[in-house]
Amino acid sequence: MKVVIDPGHGGSDTGATGFGLREADVALKLAELVGEYFGKYEGAIVTFTRNRNTSSSYPGPPAGLRKRIAYANSTNADLFLSLHCNAGGGSGFESYIAKGAPARTQKIQNAINDSVLGYLKGYGIGPHGQPAKNDSQAARSRIAVLRDTKMSAVFLLYKLFIDNPKEYKLLRDRRYLDGLAGVIVKGIAVAFGLKEKVDKPKPRYRVMVDGKEIMDTAYEGRIIELITQSLKNK
Repeated sequence: MKVVIDPGHGGSDTGATGFGLREADVALKLAELVGEYFGKYEGAIVTFTRNRNTSSSYPGPPAGLRKRIAYANSTNADLFLSLHCNAGGGSGFESYIAKGAPARTQKIQNAINDSVLGYLKGYGIGPHGQPAKNDSQAARSRIAVLRDTKMSAVFLLYKLFIDNPKEYKLLRDRRYLDGLAGVIVKGIAVAFGLKEKVDKPKPRYRVMVDGKEIMDTAYEGRIIELITQSLKNK
């Protein structure tokens, strides 16, 4: 399963701002954390439309969006996930998919929404109106990254309002963002049936030197160190 993560805005395009916090920076931090959580699942491959080294290559619409869409379409990905903050004096969470999107995309959106809203409930935050929306319900309508990407696409994951005093504090809290990233990926994992990787226990070795046991350990480097030290002491 391959996913393209799109941290909204970047470069000269800061996105929305609130109390000195920039949407582009929040989106990038969350994207990095989402990418890390995908590493916990078997077969998950993650790419990004921008990172800290390339953000200046994406100055914002329209050129930046066209580059992101073209890149996403070139990857043969299963999902395009665009991360943003909301603004404008409201509160809560919402997400968008394309109008008329297939049932598969709706399933992905609903799985993400259920997972995220369960997490936000612990912070006393709910949805911003009906949380599952399509792009015809957006303020500007016809969201390009939904309309022109070839794969299932969930746009924005409007993860709180950056100009809301309470929600701004959460958006600058790494612990909150880490938890949010985890539940976003959990929702996607449910939708795609991804399985978590199982860490196999390391084998343990009983280390004997001249018939004497000196260590029972699972770390090969430690084994070599102990054997070397024992031989030096002979």
